[in-house]
Amino acid sequence: MTEGNWRGFETSFAGPPKAEAAYKIDIDDETIKVSFMSPLPAFYDTPYEPSEFIEGLWRWDCGEFWLFNPATGRYLEFNLSPTGAKWACVFVSPRVRADNTPPPKTRTEAWPGPNGWVATISIRHEEIQRCLGPSDGLRANATIILGGCPDEDPPLENLHSAVPLGAVDFHRPQDWVPLTKLI
Repeated sequence: MTEGNWRGFETSFAGPPKAEAAYKIDIDDETIKVSFMSPLPAFYDTPYEPSEFIEGLWRWDCGEFWLFNPATGRYLEFNLSPTGAKWACVFVSPRVRADNTPPPKTRTEAWPGPNGWVATISIRHEEIQRCLGPSDGLRANATIILGGCPDEDPPLENLHSAVPLGAVDFHRPQDWVPLTKLI
C-alpha cells in the first residue's frame, strides 16, 4: 500500500475481501479528501476522463464515500472511478434525491495502472454545508466495488464497506459512524 493512514476493507458482503483495497480520509480546515486504492487492475468498460460527471459509476470499479447530517436527515453520496470520473448526489432521506440542491463541486485525481489504481476526491467544507446544513456531528461510510456489477446485479463479493451494515444496501445512514472513526 502507499504511504499514509490507509485503512483496509476487511470484509465483503460475502466474506473475505476480494483484495487488499483501502481508503484514506484527510481533513483540513478547507477540505475533506478521500482516497481509494486497489492492487487489482481497474475493471471498467469505458475509460472515463477525470473531469467527467457520470451517473452509474458503481457498475464498474468504484470508490464511494457517504456523509450524513443527523440533524437534517440529508446525506451525500460520492462515486469515484479509477480514472477520476466522478458522480455525487444529495439525498433528503434514504434513496430520495434532493430536487432543489445541486451536487457539491469536487476535484478528483487518479492513477490507474496495470498493477492497481489510486483515486482521490476533494470536497470543500463549504460545499458540504451548502448541501447538508451545519456540519457538526457528521456520520460517514466508505465503500468500494471491485470487479464491477455485470447486468447491474452486483455480486456480493464485489461489495465492500468500512462500516458493517445491517443489510446489503449502502444507503443506510442509520448504520454509519461518526466521521472521525473512519480517519
